[in-house]
Amino acid sequence: MSLPHLSSGQVASVLPLGERLGQTPTTALFKESRLEVMRLVLSAGKHLPAHAVAGPITVQCLEGDVDIGVDGSHRLLRPGDLVYLASGAAHDVTAISDASLLVTIVLVERGGS
Repeated sequence: MSLPHLSSGQVASVLPLGERLGQTPTTALFKESRLEVMRLVLSAGKHLPAHAVAGPITVQCLEGDVDIGVDGSHRLLRPGDLVYLASGAAHDVTAISDASLLVTIVLVERGGS
């Protein structure tokens, strides 16, 4: 059963999950024609292979530690850290410890601006 997306004006918590992190799935909080926001939950050691998104994105670490590879270099994200990735920037993500991330994606058509 999928969880419903937020409605306009509805409030959702993005506080750290703490003890509930291991039992909480990745969740799309909302998706509109040009914007998507999700909480990405990764267990320690989980790796998302290199990929790119057609629009710009931000990744904010809510809890845990993750390694994000961008353009051949790696950055460690800790709680409170945020990274911006330009449209089309290839990146991969590896959870160093159990982690949750707030990911914001500006959706554009491939080849669009």
